[in-house]
Amino acid sequence: MKLFKIILIFFFTNLIFSQEIDGKVIVNSNLINQTNKSVFSNLEKSISTLINSYSWTNDKILDYEKIDLSLLITVTNYSDNNFTANFQFQSLRPVLNSTYQTPLFNFVEKNFQFKFIEFEPLLYNENQYQSNLVSLISFYINIILGIDSDSYIKESGKQFYNKSQEILNLANQSSGLGWNSSHSGGRINKFWLIENLNSINSTEFRDMLYNYHTEGLDLMHENISLSKNNILNSILTLEKTDRRTPNSLLLKLFFETKSDEIVDIFSSGPKLNTELLYNKLNKMAPFYSNKWYQLR
Repeated sequence: MKLFKIILIFFFTNLIFSQEIDGKVIVNSNLINQTNKSVFSNLEKSISTLINSYSWTNDKILDYEKIDLSLLITVTNYSDNNFTANFQFQSLRPVLNSTYQTPLFNFVEKNFQFKFIEFEPLLYNENQYQSNLVSLISFYINIILGIDSDSYIKESGKQFYNKSQEILNLANQSSGLGWNSSHSGGRINKFWLIENLNSINSTEFRDMLYNYHTEGLDLMHENISLSKNNILNSILTLEKTDRRTPNSLLLKLFFETKSDEIVDIFSSGPKLNTELLYNKLNKMAPFYSNKWYQLR
């Protein structure tokens, strides 16, 4: 269903505070030839408990403000409590006065190695390395919290990016596998992700998160034309990042997450002149040119 065909409604919600994340975890072990699958179901339950039971911030979160997180873990190798798996993190953010949830983060951690002993609880301590698995989950949770926070209040995500950096540093100091700059994926991995988010050069990207969401999607219920214009202008600001850092990881992350939504926004509802946007998108993200064609 198109974004703007969704009926906008006001939320009337009881003021019930809860954890920040509504996480759904799936462990796919179809590639593993093993009769006893209990270890995989227990891995799924343990990760879900860690994500949904821990208080990741000191904020009071209303039920409708929760981050909707989906985590798909595809196990590619398993032997004697040692795992190799791909982790796909996808998060959604609610849009103000709407039933719509906008995608905010879509990232795959490939070929990650960790140890998991069945029935041992996964415990997070932000000042101490616990395990490779706990470090990975908490690292990405804080990345997601940072991006989500930046989409509401400018520059507010820094505290979470700093936590992710600390988690990475502790894992490296503790000889955790897969935390250095040469981990699989070339420059598309968690080391370079946090390096980019904490860089002074991330200013346009992080400002864009706020302008696209708070000054854009969150105003859709009041003024669709103004909202779409603000979203268009927020995307155009990324050209500076593209000129400075061609093939920027942050731009790859953004367009991987948002390409379908961008097309949806500008191909329905009140029409704007999208010629400039079309040209800039083809330059910044040519891989999605078949999608941008719909904006002509």
